[in-house]
Amino acid sequence: MASIVAYIEVREGIVTAPTRFLLAEARRVGDLAGATVYALLAMGPVEHNRIEQIAEQVSAAGADRVLCSTSEHLAGPPLDATHGALLAQVAEHLRPVLFLFPAGGVGVELGSPLAVRIGAAYVANAGIELRSERSDVAPASLRVILTRWRAAQDGRRKVDVGDLERPVVAILASGTASRPLGEPCADVEMLSCPEPKYPELHVVASEALPDSAIELCSAAVRVPATASASALADLQSALPMGTALVTPTDAQLGAFQVARPREVVWVSPAQDDNDDLWPPRVPGCVATKVDFDPGAMSSDPDHALAALTAALRQARSRAEGPA
Repeated sequence: MASIVAYIEVREGIVTAPTRFLLAEARRVGDLAGATVYALLAMGPVEHNRIEQIAEQVSAAGADRVLCSTSEHLAGPPLDATHGALLAQVAEHLRPVLFLFPAGGVGVELGSPLAVRIGAAYVANAGIELRSERSDVAPASLRVILTRWRAAQDGRRKVDVGDLERPVVAILASGTASRPLGEPCADVEMLSCPEPKYPELHVVASEALPDSAIELCSAAVRVPATASASALADLQSALPMGTALVTPTDAQLGAFQVARPREVVWVSPAQDDNDDLWPPRVPGCVATKVDFDPGAMSSDPDHALAALTAALRQARSRAEGPA
C-alpha cells in the first residue's frame, strides 16, 4: 500500500496549525487514494507520556501511525545537519509517494536536502488537487495533482504525482483544518536517531517567531488599513493559497519583518508614512510595489482593491484554463 509521510512541527508541546492542515490534506489524499498516513515526530528527549499526548493530537488530526525519534541531537531547531539523516532513513524504509512538510521555515530547511538524498521531485508552497478519471475497462482512478504559483505570479505549475514515477517532497501552503479527522489513539513506533554527520555542531541560540499567520506564508499583500472587511475578504479569495494580507500597522510591520518572507506584493499609495520600512529589508526577499493614485486610494480604497481583485482573478482564470 502507498504511504504518505507528514513531518510534524511542535511548538511548546502543541502541534502547529500548519501541521494540522497538512495532516488534514494528507488524510484527504489517503482516504481517496488508499494510502497510509505516517506522522513523523523528531524531538529532543521527552517523557513517554508527553509523546503520547502529542501522538493523540496528530492522530486526531488525521494520522494512521506515528513515528517518533527522540535524541539530544534533535533537541534544537530542525536543521538538515541534525535531522536530515533521520528523514532519509524514514524515506528509505517506507518509500513514500509524498513526503510533506508544513508551511514555514522547517520545510525550507529540510525539504530540498531530503529531495536530493532520495532522488525525489521537490515542490514548494504547493496545494493539492484530486481528480478522478473515468475508464471503460477499469473503475474510476484518482490523480493527485500538486499545484503552485510561478515566481512571477503569472500562472500555476501543475505536477501529476503519478506521472513522475518517483517520490515527491512538498511544502504545503498554509491553510485551515476545519475539524478533527481521526481518533486520538494512534500506534506509536519509536525510531533510533542516526548520529549526525557533524557531531560537533552546537546550537548557540534559537528564537521562536511570533505567533502570527504572517510567519506561515511565503508571500504577503499589504493593503490600506482603511479598507472595508468585505473588500479585504474579496481580495484574499483572489490571492494564491497561503498568502497573507498585511495592513500598515506598526505591530504587523514588525511581525512581517521578523517572519522573513520570500515574496512581497506591496499595495499602497505612492506616498506612505512608512516608506522607510517598505519594501522590507529582508535578505532574499523579492518585493514588487504596485502603486495606486494616492487620491483614489485615500478617498476610495475599496474601489482600488476591487480593481486589483478583478485583475488577479482574470490572471488565475487564464492560467488555470477550463476546469
